[in-house]
Amino acid sequence: MIHVVPPQVAPDFVRTSPLAAESGFIAVNEATLQHPRYPNIYALGDACAASNAKTAAAARKQAPVVAVNALATLEGKPPLADYDGYGSCPLTVEAGKIVLAEFGYGGTLQPSFPNWLIDGTRPSRLSWLLKDTILPPVYWHGMLKGREWMVKPHRIGA
Repeated sequence: MIHVVPPQVAPDFVRTSPLAAESGFIAVNEATLQHPRYPNIYALGDACAASNAKTAAAARKQAPVVAVNALATLEGKPPLADYDGYGSCPLTVEAGKIVLAEFGYGGTLQPSFPNWLIDGTRPSRLSWLLKDTILPPVYWHGMLKGREWMVKPHRIGA
């Protein structure tokens, strides 16, 4: 098996803007996702310079943090929520089995499920079923419509 991935780069309009970090992505505080020079700007997802993996799972966890913090900024308050670098990469290792790798900043394991149900270090059929059958409708009919019941932003100091 060969796994080829093109280099991830920010779009030109981001890379050449005053918002860009040295990496070319939008500079952010890794915890609050707030821009270090422009406190009324937040970034998440593929354009964000956080050192986590650029995955839909990461953006899913970043969105509530940015929402809470942007609202706090509009009220003249400091950011209230922080992001732990969560990302998830379902790695196909054979037909019908994947490893559901879930991790945070520094590669720390951050499993969403109990280890007895889904062990994120081993391939499983249940992980495949989750990725192939369960998550697509949750994504299309829930998350993208703002219905998220599994992600709550972590409050700073909580």
